[in-house]
Amino acid sequence: MTVAIIDYDVGNLKNVETALKSLDMDCVITRNAKTIDSASAIVLPGVGAFADAMNNLDKYDLYDVLMKNVKNGKTLLGICLGMQLLFDESSEDGEWKGLGFVPGKVIRFEDTKKTGLKVPHMGWNNLNIHQPDDPIAKTLSDKDYVYFVHSYYAVPDHFDRDVVAYAEYGVKVPAIVRRDNVIGMQFHPEKSAAVGNQLLINWKEFIS
Repeated sequence: MTVAIIDYDVGNLKNVETALKSLDMDCVITRNAKTIDSASAIVLPGVGAFADAMNNLDKYDLYDVLMKNVKNGKTLLGICLGMQLLFDESSEDGEWKGLGFVPGKVIRFEDTKKTGLKVPHMGWNNLNIHQPDDPIAKTLSDKDYVYFVHSYYAVPDHFDRDVVAYAEYGVKVPAIVRRDNVIGMQFHPEKSAAVGNQLLINWKEFIS
């Protein structure tokens, strides 16, 4: 079983690779279509701006590759910005089309003067388990903390259907989403110590 970590110049690739290899997962950082097609699952990391990320997916001819593989049932895991790209659109510095795997949009946290909360949402926050029976959430509890760094958050069209776990930060922030074979984690599991490690184990078992 090989995991393809998508290399599109917008990601913390090495840390994700190290985390997966620590779980004895065979993985490769790649933008080669044939390598992605032959992989058992795909990881889409991401750090930075939504528009730049989507432009780079087009630049490296990865958009159609992702579409084809997800349509064929392959599991895709989006991390941080990679999760936001799974949605229909984002309002980050304009209006931008996403991959459209999960219905909904990505918006900015409200002005800090209104909420009293700092933006970006950065640091440790606990997960509220919305779908405890989901295989990605097994072993998790509401006392588990993970590490976030983001100024924008997803607003799913179907919160109850697609949100596995959320964090509270002035609003309910989707932390883990899943629609069939497409999974997103807004936080960084590779930086979330034992809880993040367990989530990656859960994901490994999900794709096995």
